Amino acid sequence: MQTLSLLVALFGAASAFHGVAPRAPALRANRLSMEEAAVEAPAEEAVEEAAPAPPAPPAVVFSESLPFLIKRKALDGYVGDVGFDPLGFSEILPMDWLREAELKHARVCMLATVGFAFTDFYTMPGFEVSTLEAHDFAVQSGAMSQILLWVGLLEVFSFIAIDQMLRGSGRAPGDYGFDPVGFATDPKKLADLQMKELANGRLAMFAFSGFVTQAALTGHGFPYLFD
Repeated sequence: MQTLSLLVALFGAASAFHGVAPRAPALRANRLSMEEAAVEAPAEEAVEEAAPAPPAPPAVVFSESLPFLIKRKALDGYVGDVGFDPLGFSEILPMDWLREAELKHARVCMLATVGFAFTDFYTMPGFEVSTLEAHDFAVQSGAMSQILLWVGLLEVFSFIAIDQMLRGSGRAPGDYGFDPVGFATDPKKLADLQMKELANGRLAMFAFSGFVTQAALTGHGFPYLFD
């Protein structure tokens, strides 16, 4: 009986050791994992420290004509660019369309300035009126309807050219292929003439406005001075 009790006790002790033994490999595995993590953490920090710094923001460029305002990026590369766009139209509308409109008004005003002053010295037979009165007289005589017809026809071709330009045809703003003397054969000379056309056109837009204003205020012909 005592022998049986002794065998049972020995068997129970062996079973207890058999249940605890497998925990040792698990503890060693956990310890190894913690050591590997401790080794990898500095390596990852080193990689993060070696990562390239983000690029610096672009330098701020101020307008040449208005130094207290930032220059609009869309103006770059256009003839006559001095950074003048205080209202930011170049960021709202296509820049090619804006340059087309500027050139069109510039060319019209160069012709109009000369024509407005010329008619104060010479008039066509049947149109013996002052320049300031010529508009109303042309409306009454029906001549203004002919002007509207021919100008409207030109605008149709202009609209087609502008539409193709905005769709990416490669046409330069204001280019209608009119070069009877061949100025466009020399790129350097062409750029110089484009700058002169734009400068004179901008001046003419102011000049024509001044002509009309002075003629209306004084009621006299060129040079539109008071008595």
